[in-house]
Amino acid sequence: MAAAIDAQSTDTDVLDELSAPFLLRCGALLIDYIIFLIFPVGGLLSDRIFSGGLDIVADSTLWFLATLISIVNIVFLPLICRQSIGKVLTGLRIISVKGERSSGGAVLLRQTLGYVLTLATLGLGFLICLFTPKARTLHDYLAGTRVVRATRREIRS
Repeated sequence: MAAAIDAQSTDTDVLDELSAPFLLRCGALLIDYIIFLIFPVGGLLSDRIFSGGLDIVADSTLWFLATLISIVNIVFLPLICRQSIGKVLTGLRIISVKGERSSGGAVLLRQTLGYVLTLATLGLGFLICLFTPKARTLHDYLAGTRVVRATRREIRS
């Protein structure tokens, strides 16, 4: 059973079986986008609900906080644990093409330049995973990574 196998396995058949499906990757992306919008939308709602807002912070501060949290979520969390919050909640992890833990440089390249190129192609770089056998995107090809369904290791006593 694939769910009982660790995502760090080097068996290519197992890795292909654990490749993250497109809709699950879309779900992770949507969660990361929602995290970006929490503060600005919260400020807008407080403005509408409380007739002029609570005047706790300015709109520019809310956008700054949203940007800061997004940079931490999109760049620094994947550097540390190979997952953004969206990937954690959907059970996905970034690994190398060989099935090993991806290097920090590869993850940094994937999460910065790779995402910029994917945005520059208006999302077509992300849609590539629909047509590739291993469900890899443009930023995965650029960095030599892949996204798999991560499994937790069972602890036996």
